[in-house]
Amino acid sequence: MENRDSKRHTSIEEIDRWRAEPHEYQPLEFKEAKTQFDTEKLFKYCVALANEGGGKLLLGVEDKPTRRTVGSSAFPSLIKLARISLTP
Repeated sequence: MENRDSKRHTSIEEIDRWRAEPHEYQPLEFKEAKTQFDTEKLFKYCVALANEGGGKLLLGVEDKPTRRTVGSSAFPSLIKLARISLTP
């Protein structure tokens, strides 16, 4: 059965609420990733979130409170990232 939230886009208001929380929680991870982020770590986080039934991984947000938005250019090409993930 498909999670009904899986097709819904995340709103700015939701992200602001999550950033205001005192702690990250299981299906939510913030990673700063300003200019780079290890691809293997990214895949491991995605697998962990999938194993928990889904979740959100937000790049470009500090992972410690105040969780300032810093932006991210860690993955400028999503096509290239997809090719990396499909390479055996």
